[in-house]
Amino acid sequence: MADASDVLLEIWRDQRQAAVQSENQRAALSNIVILVVAAGLGLVSQRGIDTSTLVISVPMTCLGLYGVLACLKFRERFEYHNTVARQLRDQLTALHPELNVQSAWPNAFARHLPRYQRLFKIRLYVLWALLHAWVALAGGTLSVCAMAK
Repeated sequence: MADASDVLLEIWRDQRQAAVQSENQRAALSNIVILVVAAGLGLVSQRGIDTSTLVISVPMTCLGLYGVLACLKFRERFEYHNTVARQLRDQLTALHPELNVQSAWPNAFARHLPRYQRLFKIRLYVLWALLHAWVALAGGTLSVCAMAK
C-alpha cells in the first residue's frame, strides 16, 4: 500500500497537470482567434471596407469578447488547480521537513525579482485578455467604419 507521501504526490501531479491543461486550452483558443481574425482582416484588405465587411467585423468583435471571457475563465481554473497543488506541496513539506523544500522558493524569488521588477508586476493572463480585447476593439472599429460608408 502506498504511503501518504505517494498519495499526496500523485494528487499534486494531477492538480499541476490540470493547471497546465488550462494554460494549453487558453493558448489553443488564442491561436484559433488569431488565425480567424488574420484571415478576416486579409479578406477585408482585399475587398475594401463597405457594408459587406460587417459579416466579418461583427463576428470578430464577438470572438474578441469571447476570448477575453475565456482567458479570464482559464486563469480562474489555473489558479484553482495551482492553489490546491500548493496546499498539497505544503502537506508534503510538512511530512518531510528534512528536505527543506520551502527554502528554494524565497531564494529564487530574491534573485529573480531585482532583475525583472517591472515585468514581474505584469500578470500574463492580463496580456492574453488584452490581446482578445484588441481583437474586439478592431472588430468594433471596423464595424463602425463599414457602417459609415
